[in-house]
Amino acid sequence: MRRQLKRLVPVSRGDNALIAVFLAVFVWSILSAPAGDLAEALPLKYEVPASLTGTIFDATGTNVLFEFRRTATRAGTNLTVRREYTAPDGKLAGRETVIYQGDQLLTYTLDELQTGANGSAKILREPSNPSSGKIQFNYLVPRGKLETATDSLRPDTLTSDMVGPFLADHWSDLINGREVKCRYLVVPRMETVGFTFTRTAETSWRGKPVVVIRMAASSWVVGLKVDPLFFTIEQNGQHRVLQYTGRITPKIKAKTGWEDLDAVTVFDWK
Repeated sequence: MRRQLKRLVPVSRGDNALIAVFLAVFVWSILSAPAGDLAEALPLKYEVPASLTGTIFDATGTNVLFEFRRTATRAGTNLTVRREYTAPDGKLAGRETVIYQGDQLLTYTLDELQTGANGSAKILREPSNPSSGKIQFNYLVPRGKLETATDSLRPDTLTSDMVGPFLADHWSDLINGREVKCRYLVVPRMETVGFTFTRTAETSWRGKPVVVIRMAASSWVVGLKVDPLFFTIEQNGQHRVLQYTGRITPKIKAKTGWEDLDAVTVFDWK
């Protein structure tokens, strides 16, 4: 700050004294503020972007299947994120609602509006060790019985909304060729599934240097049902996910009903 002031105006000894007083008052105002006020003023890990859109294409990358929108709303230290998937006719195909308490996941709700199924996962943390605890699942299909289950909460348990920040947090490991593991919440299965992230390529995308990260099931059994997913991430800056290829929340209509869908999602960062 003193260097910036010197560039603007000459700084005398009297000015130095004034600057010292100003800094002392500034620091005192921060230290004397109530802890709750400070917590509410600090940025939350998943707060940004407050609004993000994207376009979901079929595997060829040419035909538009859905539009994506993420909206984050903050109230104190609580954050509610809605991730909505809309068909070209304007009809809502799916919705994910994620609630965070500070930077910790509190609940995740999935509404599969195409099929009418819905479910949720609620995190019950141990007060003495917030990284462990229980996950309470429930899932309901139309004309079915509400199913419930409980799973152990393990470190690095993620939802779709948390993957981007997780990769940015582990960027050094990934860029240096090390594997990074997580547990992924799968509400329809009412469990978490292990996945492993690895760097697969460094290339360019729309004129930007990017890194491609592969997300594959840690279990070969799950891998038989879910193909690897790929994240195209900007190599520099904030390491934002620019494109995602793989399983998405909406499904595709087939002769026998609704089937899981792998697609290409391109995010529209402003």
